[in-house]
Amino acid sequence: MACRDTIGTNNQMRMETPTQVSRTEDSISLSTGPFYFGVDSATRADTVLQNNLTLFDWVTRNKMYPNYWGRYIGGEKNITHEELDFLHQKGCKVAFIYNGCVKNKMTLEQQGVIDGKNAAISAIELKVPENNVIFLEVNPMENVTDAYLKGFAESLIQEGYAPGFCANTDSHYDFDHQFSRGYQNNPEIFGQCLIWAVSPSIPEYYRTTDTHMVYPDTWTPFCPSGMTQNQIAIWQYGRECHPILDHSGNTTSFDISIIQDASILLNKLF
Repeated sequence: MACRDTIGTNNQMRMETPTQVSRTEDSISLSTGPFYFGVDSATRADTVLQNNLTLFDWVTRNKMYPNYWGRYIGGEKNITHEELDFLHQKGCKVAFIYNGCVKNKMTLEQQGVIDGKNAAISAIELKVPENNVIFLEVNPMENVTDAYLKGFAESLIQEGYAPGFCANTDSHYDFDHQFSRGYQNNPEIFGQCLIWAVSPSIPEYYRTTDTHMVYPDTWTPFCPSGMTQNQIAIWQYGRECHPILDHSGNTTSFDISIIQDASILLNKLF
């Protein structure tokens, strides 16, 4: 990977130029150990902004070089072949988030199977190799069931991909309860699922304009019961950071995340 930056108390950041980019997995060090920085966005990484930087360049200017970039497949605002090539040329891996599900249709196991197959088809169209993870986006207010989650995960596994869920893991929302029940009843399936926790989102990082100056001190994502925090693959701790207008006058921003353990995830990103 491209990132050799370090973050944490009294740590000094070091940026790499594009000519120094390599695809080796290098860590971001916090006081608790190695962390890996990345982002996700609904906007293309190669979008040209009003200041003539791309969104990717805007991230590196305000934060650091990302190890991975989360982008949609299967629904709206999808990643394209051109954007995928752009990110790979930057030395950045891609975390795919499937957002093609129909709202209020995440209850039946068979629907989960269908959505899992559709997610796999979207990945195949992008020539994503097998064993890479595809995260299902679960809206916090969605009426989701463990049967649906099981169907989605099993379907992706059968298609050769690793299943994941990008969701609010706060126990006040349904995903936490349903995933925990699925994990208890079907550990062989749910134990293969990777979790991208979008909670807690730390208030200081909401629409912040100084992410280059502040970082979380510890790894504290919310976690479904039956798992431990160390099993969470990605923690999104900041939302809509560094908002800016693009060249067409549309507002864009990025979310910021970290990976604690590269062995859990980085080899499953394309």
